[in-house]
Amino acid sequence: MGAGPPLSHGLRMRGAPQPDIAKTCQIIVKFRHNRVGRDWEMTLADAARPDAPTISAAYARLLFDYLRALGLAPASVLPAWQVAEIEAKDSHALTSRANWLGMLGRITGHTDDPDLALKVGEAFRIRHMGVAGYVLVNCATLGEAGQQFGRYHRLMGDVGRSRVHREGDRAEDVFEWAGETPPPAMDQLWAAATVSLGGWLTGRTDLAWEAHFRFPRPARIAEYERIFRATPRFDQPVTKLTFPAWVLDLPIAMGSPELRRLAELQAESALKALAGEPGLLRRTRLVIAENLGLGRASLDQVAPALGLSPRTLHRRLADHGCSFRDLTDAVRRSRAESYLRNPEISLVEIAFMLGYTEQSTFQHAFKRWTGLTPGEFRAAL
Repeated sequence: MGAGPPLSHGLRMRGAPQPDIAKTCQIIVKFRHNRVGRDWEMTLADAARPDAPTISAAYARLLFDYLRALGLAPASVLPAWQVAEIEAKDSHALTSRANWLGMLGRITGHTDDPDLALKVGEAFRIRHMGVAGYVLVNCATLGEAGQQFGRYHRLMGDVGRSRVHREGDRAEDVFEWAGETPPPAMDQLWAAATVSLGGWLTGRTDLAWEAHFRFPRPARIAEYERIFRATPRFDQPVTKLTFPAWVLDLPIAMGSPELRRLAELQAESALKALAGEPGLLRRTRLVIAENLGLGRASLDQVAPALGLSPRTLHRRLADHGCSFRDLTDAVRRSRAESYLRNPEISLVEIAFMLGYTEQSTFQHAFKRWTGLTPGEFRAAL
């Protein structure tokens, strides 16, 4: 039933990107939970490997919504080009989880809030789940919503998952994370998001949830007690929420069987699209998209990030009936059309975010793609 992860607790980034992303670019992200002393380090090279984790753009916008709730424009804390790229994506599109973690690190450093992950999780809403959220909101009961989340969680990317178990008069929602144990903030955000979403769906914000966390007890737990309406348990073997089994039978306040069927059709279509495109094409698009604004999206730069030589990538793309230029143009065109719908982004800025050094080069490319100049396209909107 949960909402998947994110993080906080003193995320810090060190090490600026160097020209060769596959060999020397290391953004080291550290996660600390007060004095727990657990660090998790990852490099962009690792993040760009063929099986690199991703998250949905809708989920990524949770960070922007949280900043706006604080009265802060996302672009005042995060790089403007990065904000624009996320905002330009469709809600079901995937983006790099490593870049998202970097954004969370910046927000943590800006706010200097040790409870940031809990508060971001508390701000989680249906819209941050993309099309899967519309399935949940039209389920009959909270338990049914939990089952449906297990079915469609892949649409949100690599954000972990929940498994709901009912035993007698008690039930529990266990947070599962593939691979290594997640940093404490992952557990925090999942638990707070699950409780917040459950209360919002049922209209029952008075429920008490017994939260179990893997990490040691922090110095301050006031925010935990406020959000869960109970004192959590720490140093537990798994992260989970336990609650009376009847909570699963609570009706969804706005559930509609008809709208649910429509939402399920959309969600199934999105799942098929996710599985339909060959993995290599999807990963190549992602690496291109994440590096356009950095000017590092050439074949020679993208191939090593995928663990391939440029010649091998060229050959494998040809096996799928496309070229590297085809993919780059498709990504640029999609981004360009989205950016042009925002009148506040200038043509110079769009050209930069698409990896062009000159505005004129972008204008010629856009006319080749669409038959219109960027100005004509924008004027026709």
